[in-house]
Amino acid sequence: MILYSLSVGVVLFVVFIFTGGVKKFARYRWLHYGLAAVSLIVFLGSETLLIMNEHNHFGMTTKVETQKVPIYSAAGTAAAQGPFLLLNQAVGKDRLYLYNTSKQGKPKMKHTAITDKSVVKKTDQPAYLAIEKKRRVFKNNRFKMLFAYSGSNDVVVSTRNVFYVPENHQVMSVKEMKKMQKAMQKKQALN
Repeated sequence: MILYSLSVGVVLFVVFIFTGGVKKFARYRWLHYGLAAVSLIVFLGSETLLIMNEHNHFGMTTKVETQKVPIYSAAGTAAAQGPFLLLNQAVGKDRLYLYNTSKQGKPKMKHTAITDKSVVKKTDQPAYLAIEKKRRVFKNNRFKMLFAYSGSNDVVVSTRNVFYVPENHQVMSVKEMKKMQKAMQKKQALN
């Protein structure tokens, strides 16, 4: 809708400016300039609303969705008697977390995104992941219709992952896990 009014405002303004010198409209010059001013106001108003929507998120509100996902050891069921592992990997200044969502069978490994904010907290409950997504949506149908085709509806603003793990569970990097595996293999070789 706003794109339509923007286009109409530009077209009418250009038409009124180019037909301003025609003798046919000389008698109604005041009407001509008035309509040119109105079309300019429609154009500038539409442009201002578009900029406010893009920059200040005019007509938008933030919706928060929280999802609770049980997580299991990254070592899988083969190491059920072993320690629970939540792995992390440094990627530049950011840290990715690797976790398993399958209790039995082959591990279904997943990881957090680089842009996510991730936190590890201790709990006395079984391990789980709380995913909090903030999305920007239109306040009501009027704004949804006004800014149709702007592509700004239902946009993920941020994602926050909170890993809740019991006290006896280990959170370690992939490098630390590889060192631990080598040490365990050396111990088994000595026995």
